[in-house]
Amino acid sequence: MTELKEKEINGTTELDYLIKLLDDEDENIYNSVRERFISHGENTSEYLRSFLNDENILIKNRASEIISTINYDNIRAELIRLSNSDSDELLEKSMIALAEFGYPSTDKNEIKSILNEMSSDISKKLNLLNSDYLLIKPLLLLNTINDYLFNEKGFRGNSENYLDSDNSYINKVLERKTGIPVTLSVVYLLIAKRLGIPVFGINLPGHFILKYTGGTEEYFIDPYNNGIIISVKEAAEFIENIGMTNEDFKNIPYLKPATDKEIVLRVIRNLIEVYTKENDFNKSRQLENLTLCFA
Repeated sequence: MTELKEKEINGTTELDYLIKLLDDEDENIYNSVRERFISHGENTSEYLRSFLNDENILIKNRASEIISTINYDNIRAELIRLSNSDSDELLEKSMIALAEFGYPSTDKNEIKSILNEMSSDISKKLNLLNSDYLLIKPLLLLNTINDYLFNEKGFRGNSENYLDSDNSYINKVLERKTGIPVTLSVVYLLIAKRLGIPVFGINLPGHFILKYTGGTEEYFIDPYNNGIIISVKEAAEFIENIGMTNEDFKNIPYLKPATDKEIVLRVIRNLIEVYTKENDFNKSRQLENLTLCFA
């Protein structure tokens, strides 16, 4: 076999030359080819995407493996950068990065476009009530958002297939309009942020909900259950009825606002659980390493 060269060969690009060797059964040759592909970074990813449906199964699988390797390194670098920054887009950009982990060809702009469009739709509805959203009665404001998301758009919790990995990737949640508590909450949070509405996440054990904190009225919202709304007062009364004081209720640790990093980590850990149960230990190990980006 001709030794690999790092320059153009017979007028063709190196990538064109390397693709001819991608299905070589000699593992040493493949490892060399793989390293050369990886050295080209994003150019390789773009080039190899056209081979993801190749009739040659070996080329198809190896193209996918090389793209995943390049993609993973980029995702890890992006999450570390976000973790070390004070970016107010940490949640959104981290969720997009995770979507690229599951789907390397994810269109970042499409995700942003969908969120922007939904925010614009809700804004038009709220403007009919009052151009200053914080002057709208909280229940009316939240019911307007909920009616749009859960009735008009049809977002819902995926109780039929809760452990589907697609429930944790925001691109698929937006496409299928189904998800788990934390990812449906993320969609709600990202829209509320665009609208300037004071909503934050609540990282409950075994569940994830939201809390609205406008003015003197506060409400819990459960996006997984069609946006059910419970006033903080009602929740406190329930707690009091089972023997806890109002002060106990206020000091429950997991009722504190979840940080963006905590939300992203919860999504990653959900994916780790899914892939571990599917015996996809390579992905679960990679995701474990991604949790370290937020250490």
